[in-house]
Amino acid sequence: MQPNELAKLPEKIEALFRDMQNRIMSDVVRRIKKTGGITSTADYQLQRMQILGNSTEFLESEIKRLLDATYPEIFELYDEVIEKDYVRDKALYEQINAAYIPYENNETMQGWVEAVRSQTGGEFENITQSMGFSLNYGSRQVFTPFSEYYQKYLDRACMDIVTGVIDYNSVLRRVVKEMTNSGIRTVDYASGHSNRIDVAARRAVMTGVNQLSAKIHEQTAEDLETDKYEVTWHTGARPSHWWGGRVYTKQQLVDICHLGEVTGLCGANCRHSYHAFIPGISVRMYTDEQLDQMNAEEARVKEWKGKEYNVYQATQKQRQMETAMRAQREKVQLLKAGRADPDVVTVEKAKYQGQLNEYARFCKRMDLKQQRERIYLDLRGRVAPSKTY
Repeated sequence: MQPNELAKLPEKIEALFRDMQNRIMSDVVRRIKKTGGITSTADYQLQRMQILGNSTEFLESEIKRLLDATYPEIFELYDEVIEKDYVRDKALYEQINAAYIPYENNETMQGWVEAVRSQTGGEFENITQSMGFSLNYGSRQVFTPFSEYYQKYLDRACMDIVTGVIDYNSVLRRVVKEMTNSGIRTVDYASGHSNRIDVAARRAVMTGVNQLSAKIHEQTAEDLETDKYEVTWHTGARPSHWWGGRVYTKQQLVDICHLGEVTGLCGANCRHSYHAFIPGISVRMYTDEQLDQMNAEEARVKEWKGKEYNVYQATQKQRQMETAMRAQREKVQLLKAGRADPDVVTVEKAKYQGQLNEYARFCKRMDLKQQRERIYLDLRGRVAPSKTY
């Protein structure tokens, strides 16, 4: 698939996982809000099980709801890959009089599709088993599973309120900040590395889809008796993926493009793919001269607030700004749901508006198209009055 097509595929999956995050965070706030009406510690202790007791059941129901919604979306994505990649190759078969086997009769390809579907589903199962918040304790991040967050941190927050140790608005701000700064994360316990849940879901889907696309084109190349492949090119690629846009043999894909490695071609978050290339029939998307010119443009730096960015660095900064704005939107909505002091909500809205304005200025300076749909995938609507500079 083309890189721009591949980038859009996981958006529905991302939205589903963000929706689950929103519902869980809202549930935490609802529970804190409920303690605001309890005036005695004894009453709180009596109601503790009612307030906290069904958190496990709630989480289990959310995960089940998410997975039931997710798997049909995955099947739809793989059907789209087959439609755009395998069916698109039909013309190559016809040009050299090779036998094209329709997908419904192609048992080999059907087996690949099921294998990759299973692989992605397995990733989602792993995600659900290692979700929680990654809380900041000074110089270190501590991963806290959902069950512990509900039972320990939420319990502490509620006790602070009912005993009068800390006022309601301060507790609410603290918990909302914890959740939105972290987001719901998954953790690879072997390495300790964590990602936000929507990022982890996107990576699992994109990697699976890209690997399926690669398998299709390897089968096409074998059927058409060619050992040449054209790698796709896209703007904003990481500098180590300089090899995009050129033609290689299968062995060169491994040696030069590091096919099969996590950080290489078709690895984690890679949007490059490769297509069967038949000398004398296939036409390259870009010449070497065009690629040299485009890559030189990619390497050109522009300054923003005393720091220089090339295209890749600018797009990474753009993603960071979008993530920060989604977190700020969550903060505003959760504070409103918890009936925080209106002045506190107003301040947070103003911070969000400032982020939007800076995002617009940064994109203009870097000649990047604003991608506000990535900010608004949470479907929260307008959080603050729009004012673009």
